[in-house]
Amino acid sequence: MKSFTLLAVIFLFASSCQSPYESSPTLVSSEEMKKLMEMDTIQLIDVRSLEEFREGHLKGAQNLIYDNDFAQKIKQLDKSKPVAVYCKTGRRSKECSDILKKAGFKKVYDLKGGLSQWEFKEELVIDSLP
Repeated sequence: MKSFTLLAVIFLFASSCQSPYESSPTLVSSEEMKKLMEMDTIQLIDVRSLEEFREGHLKGAQNLIYDNDFAQKIKQLDKSKPVAVYCKTGRRSKECSDILKKAGFKKVYDLKGGLSQWEFKEELVIDSLP
């Protein structure tokens, strides 16, 4: 029993010493994302194509398309502020949120299931740009 307790203490100590940059992005529900969108400091990122973005995006989102230059594009963001990322289904945003964490962003949130699971249609903005 003592060896189990010792191992547990060692594990807890070792895990508490991890850098915050090493933690995984946080998956959030539509409801949690809506609350994040109310924060003044949140950087809301839509990683879909420009065409998809124009068809409808979350209020306050900026479009940083996930492509080969994504790691360069995120340099315009503030690493000390939380970032919330989304796409259509969650696949691209998962990859992007991992890139953001590896780049040193402290708090990264990823919309679970993307816009396909979004529950608050009143929060969508449709662009009328050509």
